[in-house]
Amino acid sequence: MSESNLYRIVEVSMKREGGRRDVGIMTVRQALELPEVPSLEYSHPELNSRSDGRFLTRDQLQAYAQCA
Repeated sequence: MSESNLYRIVEVSMKREGGRRDVGIMTVRQALELPEVPSLEYSHPELNSRSDGRFLTRDQLQAYAQCA
């Protein structure tokens, strides 16, 4: 894993029937330490993805963390 990518900040939210519920703001490392919950989504650490509605899955966030 790329050590510097693990310390980037993401916003974690949960998809729900009525929309999206914010969980918190944390580092990529902390986000990946959360339990595997299918409804969790993550903002992209380098893009303002929350404003355009694009979020990453856990697998995509893990792939980002492993990039050099």
